[in-house]
Amino acid sequence: MVGTIKVGKLQAADGTSNTISMESGHIIKQPGSVLQVVEFTDSTNYTTASTNTDIQGPQTGTFTLIKSDSKVLVTATFLGNTTLSSSYNGGRFSLYRGSIASGSRITAGTEPQILTYSTDMWTWVCLQKLDAPGANTTYSIGFNKHSNAAQCNIKGAYGQTVITMQEIAV
Repeated sequence: MVGTIKVGKLQAADGTSNTISMESGHIIKQPGSVLQVVEFTDSTNYTTASTNTDIQGPQTGTFTLIKSDSKVLVTATFLGNTTLSSSYNGGRFSLYRGSIASGSRITAGTEPQILTYSTDMWTWVCLQKLDAPGANTTYSIGFNKHSNAAQCNIKGAYGQTVITMQEIAV
């Protein structure tokens, strides 16, 4: 027999393999469950000769939360590159909530960087942060070069930049 009930807590019936089915459009709030996943891609190259000050890299469109108290697991994967001007070179990368100009840096540390003692370096970079934005937002990658590097690059045209946002129920 199929019926509709309104309850504050659900438990699967015997013989259902611990499965509870919900009609489309309804959400069960289970802490730690993924409510939605949105992927942003960018094939643009970004370059800077700026030292110690992040410049704007790729920025997502607005991520609209289903629940305002959710957390967002942000994962950015991109191809980083630096070129030599001295004895070694490096590039620093950070995640921001919002734009670089008006947002907040959400990854910690002053040296989340790639570093090499050779003339040129290309490497895949992955940054990840569990954020609590409290409202709809965008996410950005900020970057700058090490003082000994000639420049720092995000090579979206060679290896597409992907920023994945997963809304997590709390």
